[in-house]
Amino acid sequence: MAEDSSSATEMSAISSSPGDPTIRILLMGRNDSGRSSSGNTILRENKFKKHESEVCEGQTQIGDIQVYVIDCPDLLNPDLNKEQQEMMKEQLVSRCSAGLSSVLLTIPLEQPVQNEEEILDYIKCLFGPEVQKYIMILFTYEHELDQTIAEHLKHKDHVDLQRLVTECGGKFHCFNNRITSDNQIQELLHKIEGKMLENGGKFIMKQMKRSDSKASLVNFSGEFSAGDPGSSGS
Repeated sequence: MAEDSSSATEMSAISSSPGDPTIRILLMGRNDSGRSSSGNTILRENKFKKHESEVCEGQTQIGDIQVYVIDCPDLLNPDLNKEQQEMMKEQLVSRCSAGLSSVLLTIPLEQPVQNEEEILDYIKCLFGPEVQKYIMILFTYEHELDQTIAEHLKHKDHVDLQRLVTECGGKFHCFNNRITSDNQIQELLHKIEGKMLENGGKFIMKQMKRSDSKASLVNFSGEFSAGDPGSSGS
């Protein structure tokens, strides 16, 4: 996926603190994976539409926390032309410039795995390998399960799901988008806050001056810089 290396970026983390009571969530996933519906569940309103052709953002207040949700269409959709892909890629980078608390990859539980592995690779190529620490699987269509999620994942027919969960450090959550339950939202936010504390803050992408002003926003990679003023340090 890395097509252009002329854009230099720097990755760092900022500390999570009571003075920064915000959570920023990026939702990624293929079409019909329950991605937009999950965003609507978190926001508790029908903000996002299915098969949207641009990156959208919504926000809501949950207790003392301001929650921002970014809904990104499937950028690997073969129906998109190159111009559409580049436009949405630039929108995505712009929306994520304020930092990310979590990247949620939506996967429907009762459907075969499709291009989720490619989407994971795309995320890491775009934002750099350190974003891996912030990726969590969000399983959707939980209402269709007739067993527990643990039993479902252990089944021999779901090795592909097991592999994706393992690749994301065992981090996952389940959503039933047919119900309006604050519990599933609170549990998700609790998991996200826990990972932010573990990672030392939000994931921040800081775009540095590019050597070519006309270069497309294609390749974003880098590492945490311990010496950066915005870094959590050690």
